Amino acid sequence: MKPQGLQEEVVVKKSFSVEGIAMGIGLGVLAVLLAPVVKRQIRPAGEAIASGIGALAQGARKWYEVTKEEVEDLFAEAQFERMKRSLDQEIEEPVQPPRM
Repeated sequence: MKPQGLQEEVVVKKSFSVEGIAMGIGLGVLAVLLAPVVKRQIRPAGEAIASGIGALAQGARKWYEVTKEEVEDLFAEAQFERMKRSLDQEIEEPVQPPRM
């Protein structure tokens, strides 16, 4: 009895035939003949994809820079407001004369 989930490995032996060898050679020759044509067709698509990826990366960098600057501005404004409140409180506090 075999545990569930295990399958028998089936080994199939194929014999070589003249037709199979001829087909393999034919496919090889066809691939060699079609390679330049396929290359010419695929190259523009590859260039377009590379260009699109470059534009996407440039857009992401721009978004990052704008977002970074906005966050830095928010922190600078908050720091300025904190400093302003602190100075306003110091000005409003009455000055006590020195004790003798």
